[in-house]
Amino acid sequence: MKKFNFEIEGKPYEVAVEKGSGAYEVQVNGKSFSVNYQPETKQKTSFRPNSGTARKAESGVLKSPLPGNIVKVLVAEGQAVKSGDTLLVIESMKMENNVTAQCDGVVASISVKVGQSVMQGDNLLAFEAAKSAEAPKPAPAATAKPAAPKAAAAGAVTSPLPGNVLKLHVKSGDSVKKGDVVAVIESMKMENNIPAPRDGQVGAVCVEVGQSVMQGDALFELN
Repeated sequence: MKKFNFEIEGKPYEVAVEKGSGAYEVQVNGKSFSVNYQPETKQKTSFRPNSGTARKAESGVLKSPLPGNIVKVLVAEGQAVKSGDTLLVIESMKMENNVTAQCDGVVASISVKVGQSVMQGDNLLAFEAAKSAEAPKPAPAATAKPAAPKAAAAGAVTSPLPGNVLKLHVKSGDSVKKGDVVAVIESMKMENNIPAPRDGQVGAVCVEVGQSVMQGDALFELN
């Protein structure tokens, strides 16, 4: 049984996950849940250096795209890599996720080791991109999706974890008290109540039911 410790809105959560017959048995703070799973597949996660331009790749820090455990580190500090090379492998929910380089460069430093648990956004390694590396080609146009959540402004209620918006309990103009549940986010097949951090009045609503959000995305503006 694998165990993880999380902290959401200052409240600790102890999560234990064990694979059963056709489902995962998940315990959250002693409460048991049965979570169905699909056959094991492999995913690829590409790394783009921290450059918001299309001119040339620059140096950057590779951060974990999801929580999990480091199962393989395939590069060493000072090693030159090519676009598409697998840098490391993260296991999450029994799936191995290959983290690859998307441009030529050199590994400057490595912040993790095999067997280490990481959370989404944790530093994995520092990457010095080759000066002559070309910018990645634009991705094909995707079908229309709900607008991306607004950047979190001062006083905004933000998502404490990645998932899907399952319910919205307030609308623009509603008054709320500290602790009132303003939304429900489904993550890892569990429903997570999002409380108001203080008394106030709801301004703009930044998401809609069914929309996917990442940790830190704005849900509401609270005046």
